[in-house]
Amino acid sequence: MSHDYHGEGNIKVAFFLNLGFTVVETLGGLYTNTLAVLSDALHDLGDGLSLGLSWYFERLSKKERTESFSYGYQRFSLLGAVINAVIILITQVRNCFSLNLRT
Repeated sequence: MSHDYHGEGNIKVAFFLNLGFTVVETLGGLYTNTLAVLSDALHDLGDGLSLGLSWYFERLSKKERTESFSYGYQRFSLLGAVINAVIILITQVRNCFSLNLRT
């Protein structure tokens, strides 16, 4: 059974939309001197970096096999997902510890 998945184009569109929105939001936050808008822009930048990482590894997974990677690069898209999950996990643990320090 074959499963054809063409999600690379969707990730690319989401990445560039998020990046554009981040730039607009940063400029708007600086213009209005609003910390809430700037912090949301920083959050969107993190989302954009995550999408960019996923897009990069998805493209890398399309490469043909070589001598050093005899089974090819297909698992690199999974590596991108694992890296994103680890970053989210570390961020959440850090947030929990910082909340405990405040109480």
